[in-house]
Amino acid sequence: MNANINQIYDNNKSCNAEIFFKENNIRIKNDIGCFLKTKFNYITKYDVEEIFQEVAFKIIKHNYLSKYSSDKSSLNTWLYIISRSVSIDYMRKLQKNYQYIDEYEESPAVDIPKSTITIPKGLLSERQNQVVKMVFWGDMRSVEVAEQLGISPQTVRSIKHQAIAKLRRYFGAETERRIVS
Repeated sequence: MNANINQIYDNNKSCNAEIFFKENNIRIKNDIGCFLKTKFNYITKYDVEEIFQEVAFKIIKHNYLSKYSSDKSSLNTWLYIISRSVSIDYMRKLQKNYQYIDEYEESPAVDIPKSTITIPKGLLSERQNQVVKMVFWGDMRSVEVAEQLGISPQTVRSIKHQAIAKLRRYFGAETERRIVS
């Protein structure tokens, strides 16, 4: 059964949209509210109302009512997907950081000193030392290091991991967990 919104409601487009939103406004608002509660810390009724207006505008502007087909998805799923995408767009707009160009002050250049960490001789094997220098001081990726040394990228990552573990133990940071690229 292929039912679209125009067949469910009469073919008069202005009445069609009005009736559709009167009958489905609670469902749409619930979808918006439930989605926002899972993703964002603070929402208000105002946000839900604003997003509902955006959903209605999008459905009408893009003539989605005539494009809906029950063969593709249920009405609930269709409304949820539209509500979710509009909610995400709306919340992204709110989170943008705006700064007027007149208020912008250029920050002074900061000199970042080069790393003064010295690795004691004999702590790392020659291969580990090569890998550490190429990855961290040479800013090379594992694939590039692997090509240079003639080994697999997995081996490079393994050697890097072993070297980092040795360095952590030596510098007393073995209990700290940090993500190192």
